[in-house]
Amino acid sequence: MPGVKTQIQNIVLSVTYEGVEFNLERLARSLDGARYDPEVFPGIAYKSMDPPASFLIFASGKMNCVGAKSMNDAKLAIKRLTNKLKKSGVKIKSEPKVQIQNIVASFDFGREFDLERIARSFENTEYEPEVFPGLVFRLEEPKTVVLLFVSGKGVCAGAKSMADIKKAALAITKLLKQR
Repeated sequence: MPGVKTQIQNIVLSVTYEGVEFNLERLARSLDGARYDPEVFPGIAYKSMDPPASFLIFASGKMNCVGAKSMNDAKLAIKRLTNKLKKSGVKIKSEPKVQIQNIVASFDFGREFDLERIARSFENTEYEPEVFPGLVFRLEEPKTVVLLFVSGKGVCAGAKSMADIKKAALAITKLLKQR
C-alpha cells in the first residue's frame, strides 16, 4: 500500500476438527507446557514457539489460535499442533476447518493527524481524548474499526482477510484526503 506502512500484529482463527472430541486431561499431559485447570477455564491453554502462536483447546474438537503474525505462521502452527495431537493418540481423519475470525494490523500513515478536525468531519467516528487518546473510525466497507492516533499511526481490527486490511488503509487514506 503506497504511503501507508502496514504490519500484521495478530491473526485470530477458529479451528474445528470434525468428528473429534478431545480428552483434555490426557491431552494436557501429552502436550509440553500445556496448562489445564478445569475449575478455572474449560479448555487447555497451549503455546507453540516455532512459529509463535497460542491455542485454546476445547473438548468439543474446537480450538482458537491467536498470536500468529502471518497466515503462513498460523497454518504452520496449526499443522504442527495437529501432528502432536495425532502422536498423542487423537484420531484425526481429515484436515481441520480453519476460519479467520479477526486480523489486527498496525498502520503508519506517515503524517500526523488533527483528530479533533477528523471527529468533526465524519459521523462514523468517536473521539474522547480524556477517555482514550485515539479516534475510533468505524468503516462499513470493509466492516472494520480503525483507531487513529495524533502520531499518524493506527490500528485496524475486525478484518476477515488481508484484502480487508488493504481496503481499510485505502479507505481511510481516501476519506482523509477528501477533508
